[in-house]
Amino acid sequence: MVRFYAAKSVEISISPAPLPIREYLSNNERLVYALIDPKRVSVVGKDRFKFKIKPVRFMMLNLEPESIVEITSNEAGEVLVYSDTCKLRHQEFFNRHFIFKLEGVLAARPDNSGVSGNAELEIKIDLPSAFRLTPKPLLESTGSAILSGILATIKQRLQKQLIRDYRAWTEEQLELAEANSSFS
Repeated sequence: MVRFYAAKSVEISISPAPLPIREYLSNNERLVYALIDPKRVSVVGKDRFKFKIKPVRFMMLNLEPESIVEITSNEAGEVLVYSDTCKLRHQEFFNRHFIFKLEGVLAARPDNSGVSGNAELEIKIDLPSAFRLTPKPLLESTGSAILSGILATIKQRLQKQLIRDYRAWTEEQLELAEANSSFS
């Protein structure tokens, strides 16, 4: 069995706003679109989303991962991201010999100056005999680099999109509150 592993952390500073970032983070369905391109995500249930990752090239294979990701909040106000379900489209052999795990956490800083978080992505896989001629360290470093790239892409999107969407959400909430107070 070959193991691929990657981890990333993120720190995002946010200038003061009228509504705390912690409130924004509690909106799981909205937050998911800060993590991944809306064209690549669909809602499959309460707090459950299907992520379609851009196709990835691994050695001579073109892989199209799809993962069911759970995004929930705990009592401390942290956003928890978890998945142990991933399928590779058109790759039945790999799907039968594949263990996947994604764990992440995102939390508002206590002073409301931003968010911090981290994510870990791990895959364990039994590769077909055609890969046994390739040295295991080369396979592991290549696979881990691909996972690191996936996490880096999500991190970059989060750093750009979270601030933009948080600002838009804040404006929407304030306009809604103002409209509701006008009708009272």
